[in-house]
Amino acid sequence: MEYHNQFENDKVSVSYFKIMPQEETGLHYDIHPQIVIALSGGIITRLEADGSTTDVEFPTGKSVYRPAEAPDKIHKSVNRTSHPIELIIVQLK
Repeated sequence: MEYHNQFENDKVSVSYFKIMPQEETGLHYDIHPQIVIALSGGIITRLEADGSTTDVEFPTGKSVYRPAEAPDKIHKSVNRTSHPIELIIVQLK
């Protein structure tokens, strides 16, 4: 998994994120609302703390808005596709 912070100030953070097939992130929750732009899109499956799953689609070349989450929304994310997913994540502080 690649994650690079490209720009940050007191209002916004811009990062590059690449997740390989079958790769999984660590536990986290999304503190800030974000706009996600897929350079190479796909579906990322959220593995929720309660054991449920949610698929989130990031279509290539499109922007997707994701709201901020409360700490009780902790989850992991996994790329269950057969190709890498590359995203630009713009967090609004």
